[in-house]
Amino acid sequence: MTSSRYASRFGLFLILILVLAITAACSSGDDDTTTTNTSGTTAEPAAPAAAAAAAAAAAAPTAAPAAIIAVGTPAAATAPIAASGGAMAAPVEAKIQRVIFAKVAPQVENFTPGKNGPVDAQPLTPMYEYLVGMDPVTGALIPQLAESWSVDADGKSWRFKLREGIQFHSGWGEFTGKDVLHSWQQIAAEDSGHGNSASMRRLVTTVEVVNDYEVIFRAPSPAADLFILTSELSQSLLIQSKDHREATGVPNLTQQPNAGTGPYQFLDHTTGSFFRYERTPYEHWRMTPDFQELEIRWIPEASTRVAGVLAGEIHLAPIPEDNLSQMLDAGMKIAKGNVPGLRTFMALRCCIRLPATSSTRSTLPEFDAAYKYPDAPMQDVRVREAINRAIDRDLLNVSFFGGKGEVMILNNFHPTREGWDPRWASRFEQFYGYDPAKARALLAEAGYTADNPFEIDLASINLTHYSGSLDVVDAVFGFLSDVGMKPKLVVEDNATRRARGRNFEYDNSLNITGTSSHLLLGIRVYATHSTPRTGNPEDPRMDELFLQIRGSLDVVKQEAWLHELGEISFTKYYTVPLFWLVPETVINPKFVSDYIYPGAITSTHTHLEFIKAAQ
Repeated sequence: MTSSRYASRFGLFLILILVLAITAACSSGDDDTTTTNTSGTTAEPAAPAAAAAAAAAAAAPTAAPAAIIAVGTPAAATAPIAASGGAMAAPVEAKIQRVIFAKVAPQVENFTPGKNGPVDAQPLTPMYEYLVGMDPVTGALIPQLAESWSVDADGKSWRFKLREGIQFHSGWGEFTGKDVLHSWQQIAAEDSGHGNSASMRRLVTTVEVVNDYEVIFRAPSPAADLFILTSELSQSLLIQSKDHREATGVPNLTQQPNAGTGPYQFLDHTTGSFFRYERTPYEHWRMTPDFQELEIRWIPEASTRVAGVLAGEIHLAPIPEDNLSQMLDAGMKIAKGNVPGLRTFMALRCCIRLPATSSTRSTLPEFDAAYKYPDAPMQDVRVREAINRAIDRDLLNVSFFGGKGEVMILNNFHPTREGWDPRWASRFEQFYGYDPAKARALLAEAGYTADNPFEIDLASINLTHYSGSLDVVDAVFGFLSDVGMKPKLVVEDNATRRARGRNFEYDNSLNITGTSSHLLLGIRVYATHSTPRTGNPEDPRMDELFLQIRGSLDVVKQEAWLHELGEISFTKYYTVPLFWLVPETVINPKFVSDYIYPGAITSTHTHLEFIKAAQ
């Protein structure tokens, strides 16, 4: 890989802001105080991302210019779904009324997407839409409930022109600006448990409703990820009916969730068992799904999912690698995600600065604040390096991912993402290569011997993002044991683990993690102290750099800061990188012909309206 190859992907999404300012003269809007998202004529693009962005723009005249793609999910080379006709084609006549997707359950079931994070809200996504959507083939951000958007005259705020005539489910009226304000308020509320709650409060002072079809996200200062937070990429701002909420109150699991505008509407739910949806009884403004009903069924055991797919009782499911050959031999097929994003790694829980309690999760500690657990073993960089040296990534890849995993050089950073530095790849073997002898030597230097072994908790977590995480944890347990460490498998229910994590009670733990988060979100959640804090190692300089990156409009400085932040993380071993994965979903071709999804959003299995029926 060469740096020149990735030069065309340079810059954060904030390049968009600069491009928008440059192309203001091309505005098709009627407000001359703003710049628009409609670009002028450009030269023939030289990179696949630019080519796909141009195709998306051609398919949808109000789509963003190429720079909008610079959010860490570059476009695939294939044409966008709108250009291929997939989104607009009439539904085929399905062989079954209800398509069933089996998954591992989220940590918390809820009917309040504005109060809970994207992963926990994923089961509700079939019924909701966003201001800005995401093309399931290219990963490009495209108009959805917002027809267009622009940077306001203050250079900080975002103005959205909304579609007219969009109806909420079950007769709850037309979608307008008041529903955007309401949906933002749910996340920004002080009592919200949403992972982006603090960001929505800090980055947005208010959502100004100009009229029914125009809103402005007023910002106190420029912010690199404000626009992303309004989009499907973030999977945060699921638009809900304000009238429904005011009429029925905050929904619990015994009543219906507040109405949305998606192609599917809510039908039924049983806690711990399933979420069920039905196609809207009217012609949906955007698309009509192939299946009359959609069910998301919770089946945590991989063997049960395998049996269900083979028996035709369920029709789609993530299946572990060691069962794929059996599925393929039985005539099943695999639908793969289209955009790089899904990854797995071991997160360190150890090195948190004070104050660090559940009530201070949204408080930024001082850069020179003392650590809550100053004597935690993983405060020692030699211990963190030893953990990394103990893991045979090649064996893991072959054993559990069929050799299809791309070895992760540095969490959050990828050759197709902004901020990538190819020098990390050239030094990976030197810093992270499998070396049990080196791991033992490092532990000895740190004072750990056979009589005084390094002990560490290893969380056993069955991830929703991909199948087989428990097997990976067991393998890591073996690798650590082989170099003289004394790992302890810790099994906790989701509620206990969440409560302890929010109170920063973990001082010496490794947690298997899966995510598809974009670059800025991944850095915020997994590499810095930026609120809400998650218990990952907090390095003062990395924290300072992230705040500079997030609040700057200077893309040259951003790139330099990203390089410095990544270099610190790389050399200080602040994570245990494992693999970038190609999301795979097994489908039964008797009932499902394809499932078209990006696989680059936090909860991975999104865009369920694009499950296509077999004919």
